[in-house]
Amino acid sequence: MIDAYIAQDYQEDAFFGNKKKRKARRQARKARRAVRNANPKVIARKARQKVFAKKIGNVYRDIGGATAIGQAVDTLLNPIQTDSLESSSDFELGLSSGQEQDDTSDEKSGIPVLFFVIGGVLVVGIIGVVIYKKRQSH
Repeated sequence: MIDAYIAQDYQEDAFFGNKKKRKARRQARKARRAVRNANPKVIARKARQKVFAKKIGNVYRDIGGATAIGQAVDTLLNPIQTDSLESSSDFELGLSSGQEQDDTSDEKSGIPVLFFVIGGVLVVGIIGVVIYKKRQSH
């Protein structure tokens, strides 16, 4: 009984659908895609996207590629290194005068690195969501 039921399902191809229907759906999708891509607005948008991508590629090559971008990020995130002759505070000897001095040099000033990292992740995430939604709407 069970074997007959399984054989009937395979003959009707109920689970995967009919091959002829699948082929017809595929052809219909291709036809809809061709009509959509033949729209002048779509053609113009794709042309603008190609021009924009070429401009971005040219700018990327002009500034020196990934190496230059990485060096710029390192320069922004790492503090400026001074000459060892000028900054000899680690080797200074001094006599204390009885008054304690407030060391504010230990406190970091400016924007913390974590802020840049979180901001960069947020910007990349927002751009990714915008691109995803734009592609999903087509």
